[in-house]
Amino acid sequence: MVNFTCPKCGAVLPVKPGTQMTVCSFCGTPSYIDRREAVFFFILPFSIQEEEARGIFKRWTASPACPKDMETAAQILSLKKEYFPVFRFRRTVNGKEQVLSKPARATLLPGMQNREIPPGGMEIFDSPAKAAGAEVLPADIPLDTYLADLPGETIDQSLVYFPIYELAYRYGGTEYRLVIDGSSGKISTTESPKRSSVSYVAVMALSFVLGFLGTLLGLLITPLFFALTVAAFFAGKILAHRVVRKEKTAGGNT
Repeated sequence: MVNFTCPKCGAVLPVKPGTQMTVCSFCGTPSYIDRREAVFFFILPFSIQEEEARGIFKRWTASPACPKDMETAAQILSLKKEYFPVFRFRRTVNGKEQVLSKPARATLLPGMQNREIPPGGMEIFDSPAKAAGAEVLPADIPLDTYLADLPGETIDQSLVYFPIYELAYRYGGTEYRLVIDGSSGKISTTESPKRSSVSYVAVMALSFVLGFLGTLLGLLITPLFFALTVAAFFAGKILAHRVVRKEKTAGGNT
């Protein structure tokens, strides 16, 4: 048996080697057993259901940031409902409380490196039934991996199981993956199909044509039309950048 300390009441927690969860016999607090200490153990329930997640993906494929045919051409290959382990660190930094998060599992999934955990809604993870059928991914990174690089002083530390949908889809013969936040619906992706720059080129081409006409009329009729050349160039450039900015804004939740 190995002895740990309850993170709530400070009582001794005798734990068998290999145990990852225990309950304090004095205060009843469940704890996650890390390599060196016991920490609070929470779960953040799903507020986005599976059909809602599919709808979020569908709306995202119809956004200006995605190719025009992606809404109809993208095919969902899999949608996994999972709980991903995240360490939550409450620290005092320069006299103020700060909450940081780090993945408790090695992963290449997008958006998991600095997962924002909502301040409310967490529940004590005291029963596997609270996972409600979602796959609970085990933690495989020790807590002390991060401690040396964290600012300030410790208030408390916990392992939080965060709700995500891992979605794989195919578009244009290529497979992609993204993550949908099961609490907010936010999409995280590292690589995705992009809309072509046709809209930018079209606006710039129009400004070029107007500029050419302005130059021609300036030579044939009056220098006043040279002003049309300058105005067309700058107007086209401004409009083109607005088009690009609009597309980036629409894809901002990626």
